[in-house]
Amino acid sequence: MAGFIGYLCIGSVLHVSGIYTPPFALLSFSDPVFMILGFLTGGLICLVSGSLTVLTHFASLKGANTEYVLLMGPIAFGFGAATVRVTVGPILTWLAGLGAV
Repeated sequence: MAGFIGYLCIGSVLHVSGIYTPPFALLSFSDPVFMILGFLTGGLICLVSGSLTVLTHFASLKGANTEYVLLMGPIAFGFGAATVRVTVGPILTWLAGLGAV
C-alpha cells in the first residue's frame, strides 16, 4: 500500500517537473505500474478486511468495537474487491500485449 501511495505522490511530482515522462498516460488505465499497484492494494484490502471480519466472528466478543468491525469489514472488502475488478482487465490486456512482442 505504501508503494501505491508513493507512486501516486512521487510519480506525479516527477512527471510535473519533467523528470519522468513515460510513453503512457501517468495514473491512467494504460499505466501498468499504476494498475499493478492498484490491483495489489485492492487484494491486500480484501485479505486484511476479510480475515479481520472472520476472526471477529470466531472470537464472538460483544461490544462497540466488535460491532464496528462487523460493520466496516464487509464495506472495506467491497471496496477492495471493486478495485481488483476494475484493475484486472487492463492488467490482463497489458500482460497479453507482452506475450505478443
